Amino acid sequence: MSFLAPGFLVAAVAAACGVVALHFIVTRRPRSVAFPTARFVPDVPIAARSRSMQLSDLLLLAVRVLTILLGGAALARPVFPPYRERTVRVIAADVSGSAASVAEVRDSVRTLFRAGDAVVVFDTAARPVGSPDSVVAGLGATSSGSLSAGLVAALRAGSSVRDGADSIELVVVSPISRGERDRATNVIRAEWPGRARLVRVTEAPTVSSSPPPAFDFLSVSRPAFSVTRTRIDTVGAVVAQGNVIVAPFERRWRFTADSLRRARVIARWVDGEPAAIEWDSAATCARSIAVPMDSTGDMLLRPNVIRFRAALAAPCQHVESVQDPTLEKMMAGAGSLARAAQFPPASDIDSPLARWLAGIAIALAIAEMVLRRTRDSGSER
Repeated sequence: MSFLAPGFLVAAVAAACGVVALHFIVTRRPRSVAFPTARFVPDVPIAARSRSMQLSDLLLLAVRVLTILLGGAALARPVFPPYRERTVRVIAADVSGSAASVAEVRDSVRTLFRAGDAVVVFDTAARPVGSPDSVVAGLGATSSGSLSAGLVAALRAGSSVRDGADSIELVVVSPISRGERDRATNVIRAEWPGRARLVRVTEAPTVSSSPPPAFDFLSVSRPAFSVTRTRIDTVGAVVAQGNVIVAPFERRWRFTADSLRRARVIARWVDGEPAAIEWDSAATCARSIAVPMDSTGDMLLRPNVIRFRAALAAPCQHVESVQDPTLEKMMAGAGSLARAAQFPPASDIDSPLARWLAGIAIALAIAEMVLRRTRDSGSER
């Protein structure tokens, strides 16, 4: 057993020693002795007390000491250290638009994952996930990923698994494309104290730079390569390149897996389902949008709706697939694996035992009050 905040336990031990010392100071009534001149003393109650260096009220003392020690132990947050593996992995999975297929990223993570490992996914932001099956494309998956965001999340995950390992291996599953590097990437990578393993996945293919054909948000006809939903539902928001529209959209169509196989998702509903796709058609870039807009009211005049429409009407971006040996060498690092002790302990570790200790301490405090009142009432008699 170890304590996350051992200072509270030390303070509790010191306070318990003080309570024991105070119990040595006992007041007792002296033996009564009759004096001949006592008849001249007024007939009023007279009390005198003397000190005696011996313990008194042992039961009350035991209850008080246990209350203090258990309360201090609860504040110290005891935890049982988990079984330590020789090496655990922190897997950073790239689910951004830089990867050609999130399914390929997920399969790679499944192959690498072992019990006790930590998995974080990143695009323009990062978040931890509980299992490889949770590796899915995020709302920002249409843009290039951020290696800096992935590395920051990996450092936090390293602190969460440090107590169960001797060494921690960083595994980055990503295309490691040049567009995912920013000014902070080198500095953040240097914070990871050891080498890393790079698992390259297929980079997103090059697309045409031709503008897409004209489209109409207000059209009620079925978008290309979509099918009618069996049950029409309502969704609360849609996002494209960081531009969000919050409104009760009625979803009548959906894109099938076959239509998404060679397409790129350029807009998603808030639940992650594709709302608009594009694909290469001969020398042009075709686009299919399943986002209905309400022509009544001022919705089409809102600034966020105008930005959203402009994002979907923009020409297809040309993505260069250029490997960067310098970036790969920097990400891989050198030397041995990171030692678990090099990571700061996580501050949000739960201590279930602390709640039980606190409950027992409260119960003992109530019992101490009852014992003290019982003793005082007995002495008055």
